[in-house]
Amino acid sequence: MFQLIYAYVAGLGPYVAIALALGLGIPFLLLVTKPARWLLAFAILFLCLVPFGGGELAGASEGSLFRQIGWGSTFLLALFYALHERGRFSVPWTWVPIPYLVLLAYALISVAWSEAPLVSAKRAVQLLGVLFIALALARQSKASHALTSFAWPGLFFLLLGVVALAVPWLSIDPDGNYKGFTFTKNVWGQFALLMALVFMFLALSKTKPRLNWWLFAFASLSLIATRSATTILIYVVSVMVVLYWVAIRRYGGKLMPVSLVSLMLGTVTLFIYFLIHGALPVDAVLEASLGSVGKDTTLTGRTELWRWMGYEIARHPWLGAGYGGFWMGLEGPSFTIVRFFSWRPGQAHNGYVDVINELGYVGLALLAWVLVAHLWNIVRLHRSGNELTAIFHLAILAAALLLNVSETNFMRTTHLWWIIFSTSIIGVHVHLRQLEQAISQAGMGKNPKPLVS
Repeated sequence: MFQLIYAYVAGLGPYVAIALALGLGIPFLLLVTKPARWLLAFAILFLCLVPFGGGELAGASEGSLFRQIGWGSTFLLALFYALHERGRFSVPWTWVPIPYLVLLAYALISVAWSEAPLVSAKRAVQLLGVLFIALALARQSKASHALTSFAWPGLFFLLLGVVALAVPWLSIDPDGNYKGFTFTKNVWGQFALLMALVFMFLALSKTKPRLNWWLFAFASLSLIATRSATTILIYVVSVMVVLYWVAIRRYGGKLMPVSLVSLMLGTVTLFIYFLIHGALPVDAVLEASLGSVGKDTTLTGRTELWRWMGYEIARHPWLGAGYGGFWMGLEGPSFTIVRFFSWRPGQAHNGYVDVINELGYVGLALLAWVLVAHLWNIVRLHRSGNELTAIFHLAILAAALLLNVSETNFMRTTHLWWIIFSTSIIGVHVHLRQLEQAISQAGMGKNPKPLVS
C-alpha cells in the first residue's frame, strides 16, 4: 500500500509533492509552535527559492500572479507582526535609521520621473513591504539576532535540496552544477551562504554548538556543490572575517605581529612585482583565478553589459531613470539593452550600476550614507560588549557589498539578500536603541525593559 501511495505522489511531480508536504506540515506546526518565530522567515525563503511562476524575466515586469499574491500576503503578515507586541499595537517609527528612511523616501519620489510610473510605484511599495519584514523580524525576536529566525526554516529547505537530487533535471543545471530546486545555481548559492553564516554565528554563540557546526558544514558543502565562483569567494571572505575575530579573541596580542608582518610582506611583494613589470598583477590574478572555475575576465559577459549600462546612465546621471522603472525585459526602457544579449539580462548584474541607473549619483550617495551609518552602528555594537553579534553583522555587510559586484541585490525589492541586509540594518539599530534606553533607565533608578521583545 505504501508503495502505491509513493508511486502516486511521485507521479504528480516534485512541485505537487512539495505542495502536499507543506499543506500537511504547516497547519500542524501552526498548532504546536509559536508561528511568530518561524512563519515569516519560512514564507520569505519559500517565495525566494521555490521556482513557481517563471524566471528572471517572468511576466517581464511584475512576475507571476502566484508570486504577487504570495509576496502581498507576506507583506501583510509582516505588517501585523511589525505593529503587534504583547497584545497591543504600536508603530515603531524610531526603529528605522534615518539614512535608510531617506533612501526609501527618495526611491518613492523618483517614481515621478520614471518612464513607467505604474511599475515603479508597485516596486516602490514592495520596498515598504521589505521594511515591514525587517521590522517584524526585529520585533518578534531579539533585534540583533533577528536573522537567526531563518535557522530552522533554512535547514528545512537545505534538506529539501538534498531530496531534490532524486530528480536530476530539477537539481542539476545543464552545466552539471547543483542548484537545489531553484532557478539557478547562484540563487541556491546565495541562500546557502546565508545559512552557513547563520549556523556559524549560532555555533560560536554556544547555542547547541556541536549541532550548529555540523549544520554549518552542511550549508558550506551545499554552497560549494553549486560551483558558483563568485558566491564561494564571498563565502571565504565572510567566514574569514569571523574566524579572524575568533583568532584575535583567542590569541590576542600574539596575532597582531603576525598580521603586520604578513601585510608588510604582501606590500613588498607587490612593490617588487610593480618594479619588474611596470603594473600590478591584477590581470594575471584575475585570469588565473577565474580560469580555474571556467570563467574569463569578462565575468561571463557582465563587463559588456556594464559598458552598455554606461551609455544609459549618461542619459540621466544625477537623478536616474526612476526607481524600478527600467528593467522590464523586452517591454520597457530596458529593451534597448536586453535585445543585444542572447541571455536576456533582467538586471545590470552589479548593484552599484543599477542604483546609479535608476536613482542616479544622488541615490548612490544616499546608499553610501546607509552603508557608512550601518558600519558605524556595528562598531558601536562591538564597543558595547556585543562583539560576536557585531562581527556577524559585519560579515553580513561584507557579503552584501561583494555580492553586488556581480549580482544586483541593493534595492531589488524581494531579493533575499536585500531582505537580509535590511533586517541587519534594522536589527543593529534597534538593539543599540534598546541598550541606550536600558542604560538611561538604569541611571534614573528604573527597572530597564527587557531587550527581548
